[in-house]
Amino acid sequence: MKKLILILAAIFFGIAPAEAAFESSGAPRILLAEVQSYGQYQLKPEFMDNFSDIINEKLQANFEVETRMTLLEEGDDESEIFSMIHMDAIAHSHLYRRELANVKMTRYGDSVMGKDYYQDEVETKARQKSEGTPYTLTPKVRYYVNELGEKYGVDYMLFCNVRDADVWRKTGGIFGASPSSADLRGKRVQVEMEYFLINVKTGNVFEGQNSDKRTSLTTNILIGKYGNNYTVGDMVNYVLEDQADKLVKNILKRGLQAVS
Repeated sequence: MKKLILILAAIFFGIAPAEAAFESSGAPRILLAEVQSYGQYQLKPEFMDNFSDIINEKLQANFEVETRMTLLEEGDDESEIFSMIHMDAIAHSHLYRRELANVKMTRYGDSVMGKDYYQDEVETKARQKSEGTPYTLTPKVRYYVNELGEKYGVDYMLFCNVRDADVWRKTGGIFGASPSSADLRGKRVQVEMEYFLINVKTGNVFEGQNSDKRTSLTTNILIGKYGNNYTVGDMVNYVLEDQADKLVKNILKRGLQAVS
């Protein structure tokens, strides 16, 4: 209850101006609001932090948009608001998979949509057929989006959810340790992610998703990049970099137009 009171106080008594303003280039302004995992199988924090940096760098490399990134500590009042916005986008999305969500996400989704909504097969199939169609957020959450959009001086917010991650290693061992040649042949990394571009004025959401599976047998580029003794960690970062590249390309090609 105390946390909720603090969050509401931040909203109703005004949110402090953002520390830095965008240059006036006329390009769409995007805030990379949160890169998080609301799935049951989560990557270690260092990989998530690295993923945030990779997405931000790839966005900034495009002159079609201006970008900035939130630098908030987890548990901070404002980070909790961003978390709520992110979960609201996930809960209303066409491809939300309740069975892959963590407890926090499951509880939020059930509270705003109802548990039966995700278990009705007819509703689920109809929802999945609408993939790619923009949708909107809960009215209360749209208000928060608008307030934070004005604070940060942005047109759009971008959220990314790594909803599932699987790291498999034939001979086991310590994560990130130098593997043997036999261990290399048994490596496999799979990452599923989804992302949400939100128009801060309308609350309309564009949803995209990527799924990527890599094994050491089919990823020769890893040897050239990291050497013969590349680690599972190197594989994860390689997959995340590829995912970030696909995300940014889709946002620029389809996302901005869909919710503009």
